[in-house]
Amino acid sequence: MKSFDIDLLRVFVAIAEETSFTGAGQRLYRTQSTVSLQLKRLEQQLNKRLVRRVQGRVLGLTNAGETLLDHALRIIRANDEAAVALDSPELAGIVRLGLPDESAHSEISQALAAFRLRYPLVRLEVTCRLSNELNDLINHGRIDLALINQCDPVAVLAERLYTERLTWVASKSLPWMPGQPIPLAGFPPGCAYRTRTLSALEGAGMKWVDVYTSTSYYGVWAAVASGLGLAALPMAAVPQRASGSTYQPELPELGDVDVAIVCDPARETETVRCLREHIRRQLSDRGSRRIFEDAGTNV
Repeated sequence: MKSFDIDLLRVFVAIAEETSFTGAGQRLYRTQSTVSLQLKRLEQQLNKRLVRRVQGRVLGLTNAGETLLDHALRIIRANDEAAVALDSPELAGIVRLGLPDESAHSEISQALAAFRLRYPLVRLEVTCRLSNELNDLINHGRIDLALINQCDPVAVLAERLYTERLTWVASKSLPWMPGQPIPLAGFPPGCAYRTRTLSALEGAGMKWVDVYTSTSYYGVWAAVASGLGLAALPMAAVPQRASGSTYQPELPELGDVDVAIVCDPARETETVRCLREHIRRQLSDRGSRRIFEDAGTNV
């Protein structure tokens, strides 16, 4: 039975997520040649080619690479969690955490519950706002840590956790025909999803009208499911049971939104740092996984 080298798996995951040897090297603080050599060692150990590449360019993963990626992420996470469990301080105190209203919180809530179970003396105070409001709260010292959605890496103190691909979603019962103004169900100004949506529509010269605006992901989804309007939502956050009965209209590509974690180093206590690392480990591969399983409504 083969044994996996954690360090080599980290290199493979970095290459897969960055789609570049250079990007993987920057992420891991290693040279491009070192990254390439370590991938070659892993492929030799497994006797399988994992990455499709031509002249040093990463073109994607092979079938074996796709199979390994999910396992590698879980192996690395289990390794890191074990290391933290065996070498973590007895934490106490209060951490003020901000979460974006426009995101589905099911998985982050599970991650926070696991953190509280591990550190029962830590009290979490969670505030939900739009991403731009969370940035303001960080800048004014009202919260210690925040997850934010951003179109561009404008927050100097932000660390990207993962990237979400946005998609158009609407119920088949939506009374809309191509050529009519787009009936948008979405979030108010200050939301990265909205910024991407309006930029795509304006770039395509298409008209739109707000028919339903909410700061809550669940409110927007309810409007979409009932046929009030269509929305731009992360692909991974579209309910699994609904995905077969929604459609993507012939509309312009929306692109990606980065999900980042923000913390002012001047206020990063040991407790805040541990929560930050916990969130990073739990959510680093979330963009590639479906994270909202219960549709709740029929579409």
